[in-house]
Order: sequence, then structure tokens, then C-alpha cells
Amino acid sequence: MDTRIVELLEACYGEELSLIQGDLGVLEQRVTALMREWGRGLLQRVVSKGPAGYTGSGTPCSCGGWKQFVGYRSKSIHTTVGWIEIRRAYYYCSACGAGECPYDRASGLGAESLSVGLARACCTLAVANSFSESSRMIRELFGQEVSANSVERVVHHVGTVAADQGRQRLDAFRQDRHVPVCDSPPGRLYIAADGTTVHERDGWHESKIGCLRWEDSEGRWRQYYVGGFEDSERFGQYLWWQACCHGLREATEIVYLGDGAPWVRSIHERHFRQATFIVDWYHAQKHIWDCAKLLWGEGHEQTAKWADRCCGWLWEGWTRKLLGALARQQKHARGRKREALQDLQRYISTNEEQMRYDVFRARGYSIGSGMVEGACHHVVGDRLKGSGMIWSRCGSSATLALRICWLNREWEELWRQEPLAA
Repeated sequence: MDTRIVELLEACYGEELSLIQGDLGVLEQRVTALMREWGRGLLQRVVSKGPAGYTGSGTPCSCGGWKQFVGYRSKSIHTTVGWIEIRRAYYYCSACGAGECPYDRASGLGAESLSVGLARACCTLAVANSFSESSRMIRELFGQEVSANSVERVVHHVGTVAADQGRQRLDAFRQDRHVPVCDSPPGRLYIAADGTTVHERDGWHESKIGCLRWEDSEGRWRQYYVGGFEDSERFGQYLWWQACCHGLREATEIVYLGDGAPWVRSIHERHFRQATFIVDWYHAQKHIWDCAKLLWGEGHEQTAKWADRCCGWLWEGWTRKLLGALARQQKHARGRKREALQDLQRYISTNEEQMRYDVFRARGYSIGSGMVEGACHHVVGDRLKGSGMIWSRCGSSATLALRICWLNREWEELWRQEPLAA
């Protein structure tokens, strides 16, 4: 800052600040409050001197008519330094009845009263915190009162824009069929697909999550997430398209991980048939443990003993031995226990080729659960499955899209496209 400005500020507030200079914390708070006051005043003055969207007496309308300049319309905007007032030029088309303030779109503003800076801060906090917690944090960080409802509205708007951009990219590919090429393809690309449920107003609904994982040229593991509430066909197409962007066609090896569910298998068959398909170890163990708990009961000593033995056989690739043991045990079981053993036998038999864990480990493939199950917890669970959360479809989709955008480090790109004005 210019020394002269600092000297002027010290002349105005130096006496007041000198009284509290012994307490650095209090002094910092007071200087921060003064900076907000100065910033709001400066922002107001600069905005007031601008053309505010005035482009002449008229402008062409999309209907073919002519929008006439009518006058100026005032709008209160809540910024990171406080409220300011903006008088914007207003144009109206008598032919179609459309009116607009060009300043709003040109400056990146939307229908909300939040400025771009404050809206971005709200969205940044809300990708990891509830709307009410984000509201509290805005008050703590900026000294501004933004209600939880306002945070929710701006997240829904910006998140919907982010989700629409993904759909538009896929639709554009469907039209031009131009397959993207990766500039720096990985040696081995992991592709994972899984689903987790989210509580919405009309019940629980599945969100599908995909994760791409690879090691970059500097030996660092990188991840890219894909997710949404689309059907498996559209989700599979978008997962394939993003995999192409990250080296699907150029990579030396492709490994596909999932839980063996029918939709996961269908995506593999349709889009990633060249990939080595592995039923990830977490889900394989989970099926065994679920069966063990039904056979012996939660916490029973025999439960852990039986499950550990079965998991050991599976770990060593002895699926034939495991299937034989399950078949023999079924002969002596009845009712729900027999059904549980049959379900487990069917699951292993169906996915036997994808459970050759001894072979996969020998090849150096990752068979662990961190990539698949971790993606569901990290992307969806940590934000959308909090205690008591019940979502609308708009809210869950928008919040998920925004969180994925943040986790994929595409935040700057999103805000460069001025989502508030969209």
C-alpha cells in the first residue's frame, strides 16, 4: 500500500488504535473492521462512477425487435466487505416484453443479491460443510450475515451450472464423436465404479461414483472423480469420456475395479472390455463377513474365525476350495442361513474370474478398497450423508456436482465462466 495512504489512515485512526495496541488480537480485529469499512466505501465509489451497463439508447433484442433504454434500476449487493448499491441501466423490448440490465451479466452477477466474491466464499465453504455451518463461517471470516437459506440457494444455482456443464460436454461428444486425447498418458490407469445411497425427500436413491487413479511422471498418485444420479448408461458414457481424457487409449494397462454389481459389470463390458476387471477386496470381504454374521451372530467368536478362514482362501485365489466348502455347508443349513450361503456362493461363482487375487497381486495391481469405497465416503458420504440430512433432487445433484468440481481442482475454471450469471 502507498505510504501516503497509510499515513493518512494513521492520522485518522492512530489515536484510537494506540489505546489498544497492547493487545494484538483486539488491534487486529479493529483494523480488520476498519478495512471492511474502507473497502466498502471504495467499492461503492468505484462502482458508482462506472457506466453501469449503459450502451446507448437501444440495443438489438433476440426476438428481432429493439430494446430501448428506459432508465436506471437500483440493486443492493451483499459483498465480502458489506452492502453496496448499484444503479444499472435497464433496457426493455416492447415487441416481446423482455427486459434486462446488461450490467448484471457483464459483471458476473446473477439474480441473487450476493456478489461474486461472497457467493464464491459461500460455495467454497459449503462443499465440505452444511449450509448452516457455512453461514456461521461466513460470519466469522468476513463479518457478514448470510443466512443458511441464501447459502443453499447459491450452492444450488452454481452447482446446477457445474452439473449442466458436464452434461453439455457429453452431449457435445455425442454430436461430434471427437474422442479426446491425453497429452501425458499414464502407464497404468485405474478405473473404479461404485454406488452409494443418499436420503432424498421421497426415499433413498443411489448416486453413482467413478474414480480415475494414476501415477504421474513425478511418481505422485492423482485422482479424478465422476459422479451423479444418472442412470448407468449415461454414467458409463461420461466415465468412459473422462477416462479417455486421462489416458484410456494411450495407457499401457487398464485396471477396472468394482463390487461386481450388474450395472458395474455392464459398464465394464460396454466401455472398458480391454481392462482387467477386479472385484475390489473390500466388497469381497464384506460379502463374506455379512454371511458370517448371519450364520453365527454379531461379535461371536466363530463369526470371526469362519470369516477369516474364507477370506484367507479368497486372498490366496483358492476360489474352488471356498465354493466347495460353501456347498458342503449348505447341505446342513436351513432357512435364512441356507439362503445366505447360497447368495455368497452365487456371488463368488459369478465373479470368480474377477477374484483371482493371487494373480492380481503378482502383477502388482491394487486390489484394495481405498479407491472404490473411499470415493463413495469421501465424495458423497462426507457431505451428503450427515445426520438428519434429507435432500431434494436439485439440492443433492447440485451439491454433489460442486463438491466434485472442488475435489477435481476445477474450481478456478468454474468461476471463470461466471456461473452466477448463467
